[in-house]
Amino acid sequence: MAKSAPELQPWQTVPPASLTPEIEDSSQQQSLLISVRQSPGFPVATGQVAHAILSRANQAMLDYTAGGCATRYLVDGMWEAGPPLAREVGDPMLVSLKQLCQLNPADRRNPQSGSCQVKQGKTKFRLILKSQGTAQGERVLLRFDPEQVPFHTLSDLGMRDSMIEQFREALNSENSSVLIGSPRGMGLTSTWNVALNSADRLIRDFQSLEPETEKEPEIINVSPNFYGGTTGLVPPELLRKMILKEPDVFVFPSIPDDATFATALQQAAGNEKQVIARYPANSAIEACARVYAQFPNSAKDFASTIKAVLNQRLVRRLCETCKKGFQPSPALLQKLGIPPGRVTTLYQQFVMPPIEEQVDANGKPAPIPPCATCQARGYLGRIAIFELFLPGPQFRAALPKTRDIAQLTRIAQAEGFRSLQSEAILTVARGLTTLDEVKRVFSKPSA
Repeated sequence: MAKSAPELQPWQTVPPASLTPEIEDSSQQQSLLISVRQSPGFPVATGQVAHAILSRANQAMLDYTAGGCATRYLVDGMWEAGPPLAREVGDPMLVSLKQLCQLNPADRRNPQSGSCQVKQGKTKFRLILKSQGTAQGERVLLRFDPEQVPFHTLSDLGMRDSMIEQFREALNSENSSVLIGSPRGMGLTSTWNVALNSADRLIRDFQSLEPETEKEPEIINVSPNFYGGTTGLVPPELLRKMILKEPDVFVFPSIPDDATFATALQQAAGNEKQVIARYPANSAIEACARVYAQFPNSAKDFASTIKAVLNQRLVRRLCETCKKGFQPSPALLQKLGIPPGRVTTLYQQFVMPPIEEQVDANGKPAPIPPCATCQARGYLGRIAIFELFLPGPQFRAALPKTRDIAQLTRIAQAEGFRSLQSEAILTVARGLTTLDEVKRVFSKPSA
């Protein structure tokens, strides 16, 4: 009797990815690549990376224990189980990945971090590998950063047209400051880059102040200025040099200190300049209160110049191929604050029924094929829910007097502010996500 072919592992079922070390010297790069290609872990590494990317993961976690290597994929912000690996397969794979990232494969205890280039089909990524020894063995995090940002416009991110118009007006104003934020892990980097690309960089001079050790991705017509590292410059000194260039806009990917921020805001207040800053926070109102308290020397000019504060949450976007509509009850619409007759259909994700319920009209088994678009997840990608706060005179007057977020929020709402929760309901009403997804995201403890 002929022997059956061995069952293929998941990493063997996909076209392998191309992995390349980040070495400028081409001969050294080729030498390392030839060496790694000869190792038994290389085909596992190229296959496992490809499987993660084709599963739409932007991160993969590898947990090594004595019994094997468990894998998890982060897809649309949710961790899900990946295919496990036996140690005799997972260990040589990790050796190859560490070699490609120019790390020490023999060190399984100390923290290490490195990167290499990945190409899957026509799409290029930067693979960032971080490893750390654990009590059970070793934990490895792989992050896949696409070379091309998948979002180009504020509309791509999910922002409504009317909000885009208001936000762009704020971005292109003078004698003003703008904050852009979100809780950590909620897509702030993408929104920051898209927002800067939406500003009028062609007719105004944008100068960015950045630590040399944490350079931002290049944005056309935003000139970077670096401090720390090999520069020998500290932020206040660098800002003084930047002022001599007479820029129109000072860009802060992070606010380095009170003195630097205060000087930039003074320029905005008195010299028809603008400050655009990134500041992680749980809400737009919290961002204002925290900035005012954290930077006392900047507080007065911040309160007088703040034009707009953008904040966001990410929710999974419903798969357009398999989402299911339902007629909401009057009680549900009332609970959501949606006027009767305004919305006739809400949507929920398709959930595959148990196999015993997958039958035809005659009760015979009729397996339902999983949705090929979303791989039976019911969701495909993520969308941002935005709140755009445009401070009014009553809020500006209240900011120096209280840090009470609830009180400041009530004042803002009295001046027309629509909160994240209100925007979330609107996103559900637009058929872009589900009530369950909104509840999941907003019930999470914020960072």
